[in-house]
Amino acid sequence: MKKLPFPQLKDGASSRGLRLAPDKLRKSYLDRYRFEVDLIMDVGVNNGTPFLYQTFQDAKFILIDPLKDCAEKVRRTGLLSDFEFVNVALGAERGQGDLFVPSFEGEKRFALASFKERTDPLSEKFEEVESRTVPIKTLDEVAGSYAGRIGLKIDTEGYEGDILAGGTETLKRCEFVILEVSLTPRFQNVSPPSKLIAMLADAGLEMRDFIDMADRSPSDKQDRRPRHADILFTKWAR
Repeated sequence: MKKLPFPQLKDGASSRGLRLAPDKLRKSYLDRYRFEVDLIMDVGVNNGTPFLYQTFQDAKFILIDPLKDCAEKVRRTGLLSDFEFVNVALGAERGQGDLFVPSFEGEKRFALASFKERTDPLSEKFEEVESRTVPIKTLDEVAGSYAGRIGLKIDTEGYEGDILAGGTETLKRCEFVILEVSLTPRFQNVSPPSKLIAMLADAGLEMRDFIDMADRSPSDKQDRRPRHADILFTKWAR
């Protein structure tokens, strides 16, 4: 296949109503911020978060997920072997909750598991939704067992606001937070972006960049309105 020069690729994309953007889910991007952290907390693990693992190789890694198979999935990738796995969900308070795990095309979709009932068009593809009762702790409770400066990533399918509500003290220790934010009401009672931004601002963390974004419609590829985004928050002075 012939490789086109970048200006030609850029012009071709522009003529189709598209814009080329850099891939920010990379070590080279996060390195620019020169974050100094002792602890990386990866909340909502699934198969792992490679660019975090590659960027902060000297940090202690705490992976947190209510689905116990996540630890072995990460080990199989070969990207991270030295970590602690905390097999709980995080929420606004300690207790337990019903985690909904959907299936479609004959497979369980663990990456889409959520405590919230999904209301967006993607739910129309679900063939079955399994309910699993899982333990819940707060972010403050889990993070309180570890010392140092924190880099935090949260991707929990609409439950991000509940996790932030249970982590007010931990957020003050964070050098950065990478948070999945719903930009359309994909779930019942999902926190709107303004609420999440305000909660992080209260902890001294400001919105700095959209590092990834997903189109709104899973079925209509011409509908490019965003469904959710991974947003980077840091201290304002950085």
